[in-house]
Amino acid sequence: MIEKPNFEYKYDLAYQKSFAARLSFRIMTIAAGVFLVAVVLFFYFTGDSMTLPMTHQIVKYGTVVFFVGLTSLFVFCTIAIYKMVKPLKMFADSAVNIANGNLDTPLPEIQSEDELLLLRNSFEYMQSSLMKHIEDLKITTANQQMLQSELTIAHDIQMGMIPTVFPERDDLDLFASMTPAKEVGGDLYDFIIEKDELFFIIGDVAGKGVPASLYMAVTRTLFRNLAGNYQSAANIMCEMNHAISSTNDSMIFVTAFVGVLDLKTHHLTYCNAAHNAPAIMSADGSCRLLDVDTNLPIGIEDHYNYEDQQVSFPENTSLLLYTDGLTEAMYKAGNGSRKLFGEERVLHDLEKNKNASAIEVVDYLKQHVTVFADGTEQGDDLTLMFFRHGTSQKRASHAPRRIIMKNEMSEVSRMRSFFFSVCREHDVDEETVKSLNLAAEEWVANVINYAYPKGTRGHVELTAEIVDGLLTLVIKDHGIPFDPTECGDIDVDAELDERPIGGLGIYLVKTIMDTMSYQRTPDGYNVVTLTKQIK
Repeated sequence: MIEKPNFEYKYDLAYQKSFAARLSFRIMTIAAGVFLVAVVLFFYFTGDSMTLPMTHQIVKYGTVVFFVGLTSLFVFCTIAIYKMVKPLKMFADSAVNIANGNLDTPLPEIQSEDELLLLRNSFEYMQSSLMKHIEDLKITTANQQMLQSELTIAHDIQMGMIPTVFPERDDLDLFASMTPAKEVGGDLYDFIIEKDELFFIIGDVAGKGVPASLYMAVTRTLFRNLAGNYQSAANIMCEMNHAISSTNDSMIFVTAFVGVLDLKTHHLTYCNAAHNAPAIMSADGSCRLLDVDTNLPIGIEDHYNYEDQQVSFPENTSLLLYTDGLTEAMYKAGNGSRKLFGEERVLHDLEKNKNASAIEVVDYLKQHVTVFADGTEQGDDLTLMFFRHGTSQKRASHAPRRIIMKNEMSEVSRMRSFFFSVCREHDVDEETVKSLNLAAEEWVANVINYAYPKGTRGHVELTAEIVDGLLTLVIKDHGIPFDPTECGDIDVDAELDERPIGGLGIYLVKTIMDTMSYQRTPDGYNVVTLTKQIK
């Protein structure tokens, strides 16, 4: 909705009269000047031939005639000019009414064929144009509202098509997430478990919006119908390709990765169709991109021959599948330079989260992308699927234990919510939570305020873990090196003017927590670890 400007129209009738009077006065002044010049010239040329009484007589009657004529001229000009400018007040009133939304306000009738008539015709044209524009705008707004409503429904339908309930098995920890760049998107993921075999797919339809979402629905439905009936990932891919290519007049294609994991034999069969290579993580935490054949996307060539690839998938091996919304997430700097999230960050994040649950891995990657983009608009759909086979010590999947924050004080409130959720999960009493949160907030705020030079973009990572009643907080940043353990304790009993500046926050954290340690990593990170035994 367009707001009206804060403008109050005021019209003073005395101003219009004064305008007429001022114009009349100027005309009278000119007339007086002309008369005086005429008198001076008259006496200059006839002064020698006139007697003194005659001169006095002429001056006397001339002065009277001059002032009478000047007064009459002033009155006449004032009345005439006032009548001439009177329609301008009516035009002004009409303009105010039109500005207030009364587009059918009547305009004054102008009989003369002059500039006033041209002004009236211009006002009339403006009225009709505004009325037509507003009617068109109402239609456009109604259509946009209808389209937005339909897109919202389409979004709900699309999100309802992808699975949101994940298997609860001792030998499989799986979680997935899809975040469309628009109301609806072209990414998809799905999985089916049949007799200890996990069939899964991730895909990305070329394009965005409604057309891509339709092909997403078709691809997902085809996978659902084919999985289980075709034991080979390549056969599933071939059948989907045939079904889409045979009716693909719009030449929209789909990149996809289809896999079949045998949970008993620990064997993975997969087939790739021009999709991003997944990241595989072994039990020791080492990560690499899975070796995949490129192949053509689905929908390009009807009889394209897709072939299976195979790899051993022992227990505690993990696989991350993603769309290019992850690796191509972009940060645009103020100077116009751009940086992509990239595959190296993906592998690095996986290695850092080697012991995390599936939901924690997905949540961490989504947070990292958000912090990395730093407000840059999401340009593509972001879909993630992570699973670990043979997870014997399966962690709770409802409370992420790691959060990434930008170096902005507004992030402290988000950290507080995260920390409370961790403590609630372990039934920590309220008073203890408040005390521990005070220490966590104090140190995170300290990092946000001082770790990075003013105007520098950075982030803070907080990991919280409670094991056997021991709370461990790890705060990590890549800012200026600072070892808080080297700071001596301040004398809290000293007078304020005798205390050195700073150090009170560190003292507070040391007082609340049991231990504090610091490490500067070889890759340039400050790592502060705080522990507290909770009763």
